[in-house]
Formats: sequence, C-alpha cells, structure tokens
Amino acid sequence: MVGRTYFEPGAWNAICSICGRKRKSTEMVKNWQGYWRCPEHNEPRQPQDFVTGIQDIQTVPWSQPPASLYIAICTMNTQSAFPGIGVPGCMKPGNTVYDPTELV
Repeated sequence: MVGRTYFEPGAWNAICSICGRKRKSTEMVKNWQGYWRCPEHNEPRQPQDFVTGIQDIQTVPWSQPPASLYIAICTMNTQSAFPGIGVPGCMKPGNTVYDPTELV
C-alpha cells in the first residue's frame, strides 16, 4: 500500500524530501536536519560534527612584578616641552629651558 492514498487513523500523507515519494506520516523518519524522509533515505549525522578541540592555554602558571621599578624624576630638562627630552607628567607647555650639560 505504499504510495497509495488510503485512510489510516492519526496519519496523513507526506512526501519524502529526497525521492519525493508519497508515504504515510507514520512511515517517515525525521532526519537530523529536521527533514522527513523514507527510512531507506535517512542518513546518520557525520561523526566529525561532534568533534571538539582541545583548549590550548598559553599563559604562564604564575608571574610576579619586576623587583625594581623605574621612577621618573622631574628635573629642569625633563620639564622641557621639547619632544624626546621632556617626561610625561613633568613637562610644562611653553617651557623651553634646556641645559645640555644636565644629565637626564
């Protein structure tokens, strides 16, 4: 009775998404993609779809700050507004005093 229209309580006619053959809804199976197909046209999902990667943690287990810290000292030269000579936080706009004999 496959392919013919007949009455079956609780069932209806359905079309296979692969072959287009008409069957009763009770004979069809739902594919993993959500399509209804004949049992002989149903294929399993590819096992590679379930593969997960291994997390690659590239951080160090622990770290600590360096032992010595650089502290900027404001001098006459570091207060200068010249680029490459003045130190951020010490510079004063318009200050053009620069003594080349003073060590920075």
